[in-house]
Amino acid sequence: MNMKKAYLICLMIISFVTNGYTQDEDYGDNQPYSSYWFVDELLQWSPKSDNDAKFNISEVSLASRFLNDSTDLNNGAEKIPGIIALMAPHTTNFHPSQGFSTVKQYAFPFWQYIDYFVQWGGSANEGIIVPPTSFWTDAAHKNGVKSIGTVFFPPNVYGGKEEWVYEFLVQNEDGSFPVADKLIEVADRYNFDGWFINQETYDLVGDAGELMQQFISYYRTQSNLKLVWYDAMIDDSRVIWQDELNNHNQMFFQKEDRRMSDVFFINFRYHEVNLEDSKKLAQELGRSEWELYAGIDVQSKSFKTPVKWDALYMDGKPNNTSIGLYWSNSTFDISETKTPEDVYSNEQKFWNGGPSFETRFGSSTWQGFADYFEPRSVINSLPFKTNFNYGLGRFYNEKGKTVSEQEWHNLSIQDILPTWQFQVDSTKVKATISFDESYEGGSSLSFEGFADAEIPLYKTKLSLDKAINLQVVMKTSGNMYLEIYCQLSNGETLTFPLKKSSSWFTNTISIPAHENIIISKIGLLTKGEGNTFLGELSIRSKKEKIPVTSSFSVESFVKGNTAELYIHFNEKPEGVYHTIYHLNAKNEKVWLGKTPSQNFYISNILAKNSQINLEVQSESFGGTKGKIIRKKVILSQ
Repeated sequence: MNMKKAYLICLMIISFVTNGYTQDEDYGDNQPYSSYWFVDELLQWSPKSDNDAKFNISEVSLASRFLNDSTDLNNGAEKIPGIIALMAPHTTNFHPSQGFSTVKQYAFPFWQYIDYFVQWGGSANEGIIVPPTSFWTDAAHKNGVKSIGTVFFPPNVYGGKEEWVYEFLVQNEDGSFPVADKLIEVADRYNFDGWFINQETYDLVGDAGELMQQFISYYRTQSNLKLVWYDAMIDDSRVIWQDELNNHNQMFFQKEDRRMSDVFFINFRYHEVNLEDSKKLAQELGRSEWELYAGIDVQSKSFKTPVKWDALYMDGKPNNTSIGLYWSNSTFDISETKTPEDVYSNEQKFWNGGPSFETRFGSSTWQGFADYFEPRSVINSLPFKTNFNYGLGRFYNEKGKTVSEQEWHNLSIQDILPTWQFQVDSTKVKATISFDESYEGGSSLSFEGFADAEIPLYKTKLSLDKAINLQVVMKTSGNMYLEIYCQLSNGETLTFPLKKSSSWFTNTISIPAHENIIISKIGLLTKGEGNTFLGELSIRSKKEKIPVTSSFSVESFVKGNTAELYIHFNEKPEGVYHTIYHLNAKNEKVWLGKTPSQNFYISNILAKNSQINLEVQSESFGGTKGKIIRKKVILSQ
């Protein structure tokens, strides 16, 4: 194959294209950034010498998921079709470790349809080894999605160097691979789930293909981390995209009794026969066809991308392979305004399907994914609480009161969003996420009703062996009334009217015990015309233990009358947020941030008389708050 033509269909390089961010921020001098390395830099890396490392650790454990009452999606589950999504939310360099001071950044709201998130990145002029940013891992883990870093060897024409591959594959006399050990160390330290290896550098000499196989085997024996392999390099070291699983690349998927890659990402130029043959070979190797992921490149056109749907779907379900999405954050890129409203509208089109558009080959319809993949859920234990927080906001509210008027973006505190977004008759009710109203955080659910309608919200697997309490916070205008319903596993549906109120009102509902019965779905019934904002949904079975608010220390960096702060929490409890406030001159609380991390950075705070008054309160993921700790911080000059 002519290599200069072949590279045109490879995975593109992040530094040459636009991606899910807007413009360079005016970052502070002490802003921590997400990690990235060349091979020699990775080998020298140590968290003890990397001052930013402590800000790049995810403290959120991977949640367990289920499909229905009887199917849990753990490692021992029967294989089912899935989706892996490669997203490029920022350039490789200068990616803040814990978020931004703007809403014009990409946030992902459809975790329920993907099984793997890959933070796509790396380029010849920045670095080629990119772990996922901590706040993306936090959000992925909260939704039961595995978070994957990227190892990218660029094509030579884009600056790739053969020496980087050789450095990567250096093997010690004892058979170990120093780079593999480092990749494992980084993933364990930062708490993510594995690596995507994308080797597209050509003109390699020697036994690089064989060494890569030995490298992967060693990686698999030394850890339980996942590995994703991209269909580019073949067994004899050449880079020739096969567009299928075949005898030239199968050894990177399964080699004898060794499971080499968990996900095999098939290049984009396949036809139906390619996928049929790939499925057959996977089964012959003792593997599931659903561990093969047929790639769809949506980078430039998002939901206007022509796709070979006939090869991917049959009879209303996936056919032959799972699906691999390249650059699904294009929903942000194609937005002219970059506002949350516009981007979220694109997300709904992308995942739910439906838009028709013209191509040079005629009209085409984007099928999406919601009609073909059963959504996953993590709502299988109590307590559960959501404020429908998207992970960004133009303000931050607490109990409907604004405690910060600054824009923010932090996926670490994104709530679990509705399972169905939104499968309703739009002639009866318009359902969306509002970024102008919020009870807690920066968003809420918005319903504009025209006629009676049913709105499914959450797939659940909650036992009713004990009585539970359900709370719904909402406000309504016009002649609109709501009921909340709980669908039970015995076929019964419980409905409860909600009080109509023009201000935020908390409805408290007690559901008695039903032995051997679970709640499998929660939704709303709307009656009449009007508008409703839903600000909170919480479910508890008993009084939750009050979390201990951690003591903390502060390191300050003063510049003029402002300061940057590093806050370190001395305790590291599981499933707890730390909320940080500044007490202003009127002794009013001003929200500075919220984090599940042990270390948190505050970019800009006004300092008066070289001191600031901070307040910290811990809160469980279920919403129970601990005591308040206040501290007067004397700023170092």
